[in-house]
Amino acid sequence: MFWTLVSIEPLDSAADVAPVEGRFVLHRHRDTQGPHLDLRIEQDGCLAGLRIDADALAPGAWASEKAPHALHWLRQDGDAVRVDAGAYAWEQCETDVRVMRLDGAQGACRLEWRRVDGLPPNCVRALIEAARAVHAAPDRMAELVRDGAEARGRAIARLCGLGRELDGAAFDAAAWRRLLEPLSLREIHGHLAAFETRFDRAFPPEPVSRPEALEDESQRATARSRSDQALRLLRDR
Repeated sequence: MFWTLVSIEPLDSAADVAPVEGRFVLHRHRDTQGPHLDLRIEQDGCLAGLRIDADALAPGAWASEKAPHALHWLRQDGDAVRVDAGAYAWEQCETDVRVMRLDGAQGACRLEWRRVDGLPPNCVRALIEAARAVHAAPDRMAELVRDGAEARGRAIARLCGLGRELDGAAFDAAAWRRLLEPLSLREIHGHLAAFETRFDRAFPPEPVSRPEALEDESQRATARSRSDQALRLLRDR
């Protein structure tokens, strides 16, 4: 399950007292997936936690739930760096919204988290298989998805532009966009190729260069005669 940090609000520890539900520790850590924060809270005899994909707690950070950890992480740091520790309390704990208060050595704050729906397993599997098929690293999949969406948009825009040139007001761009929306990029290019062919027939392209006219035999003879005359004049001098 994924969460995003909606807001973080500094609090006055002395003036804004909340019931304590347990202890927490905030670690900065680096693993094979990169740097992140681990927020662990004491719950039911173990540490529940969030892996926060950020260097610091700030609105917009994404987090994923971690498997329970042993309580000794409240006292030990291992290869992680301890950022803060103290007590926590829930102010709101619902399915889609969780508001918690942290009261640590760095001061007190209120964090509001909202749940973000993750991808279903079949989508994750499809992305992994696509990455393998194109020999791309998994961390490049987001870039490739954006590139594919941009390529689709450009192909559809060109098809609609050609359609308006060819058919004028009779061309229904909205209908064509609905038709093309569920198709693959390869299928869109198939329709685009048909429009390109129609356009080239209606407006044949101008040749890039024109062949020069060939001289006939009389023109070549005249040129040789003039050249011979010029050489005689030079010799006479």
